[in-house]
Amino acid sequence: MNISTRRKAASSTDRVQGAQAVFRAIELLKLVGLNHERGMTLASIVASTGIDRTTAYRLLTSLVQTGLVARNDRKLYRLGLEAMQLGLATMSRVPILERCRPMMIRLARRTEDTVYLVVRNGDFAHCIHYEEGVFPIKALVLQVGGLRLLGIGSAGTALMATLSDEEIESFYTRNRDDLPADRTLAQIRKQVAQARRRGYACTDNLVADGVSGVGVNFEVTPGTYAAISVGAIRARMPEDRRQWIAGVMFEELLASGWAPPGKG
Repeated sequence: MNISTRRKAASSTDRVQGAQAVFRAIELLKLVGLNHERGMTLASIVASTGIDRTTAYRLLTSLVQTGLVARNDRKLYRLGLEAMQLGLATMSRVPILERCRPMMIRLARRTEDTVYLVVRNGDFAHCIHYEEGVFPIKALVLQVGGLRLLGIGSAGTALMATLSDEEIESFYTRNRDDLPADRTLAQIRKQVAQARRRGYACTDNLVADGVSGVGVNFEVTPGTYAAISVGAIRARMPEDRRQWIAGVMFEELLASGWAPPGKG
């Protein structure tokens, strides 16, 4: 093999290795993002990806240097400021938000209460928008960009209802230490069963005292779900009004081209 051929072969190998490093770095970034709220140790990242420890550490160090990942004093990795700024910069142009916002405005007008749009982000419910109704007492229990474990709140419970029973058990095993003490697996299963039977989720005092909510999930793309919810002070949420709100949400979802869940 002459010098020119060896150089071409080395250049090709470098490109392949470079592309592999990029793919692995993206894989790590996505994994850290899905576990941003709790943070991840190097050991847990290695166990989840199968990437050897030295390579994972080198790639994470590069991501930390760019600001896409942050590493705190407890050696936990989370998304860095640069990654968050990239995400926030796109929030106002999320395709699902553009399609859902007219529906949310109509829901806020009809119910006079606060309407939330939430998507699933790993084990979390991620609020991407809300619309306020005209009722003077607001139930602002979620902020745009806020993350909350699935099963907490009506939207999170509606999203939890899209998981299989096995997935719910795995979710509980992973997150039991971070869930409220009274959120047992049995209680979560009971609430999910009710949501599946009704076609919508209801919560009382689960997020904040004196606040109730109604949440409905809908399929965005095959296997990918979002949820809308209406939150209000508990005095505005007797059973008959909850049923009416759920019916209004079904109407608006269908009018907007989304298919709400059927009753199980």
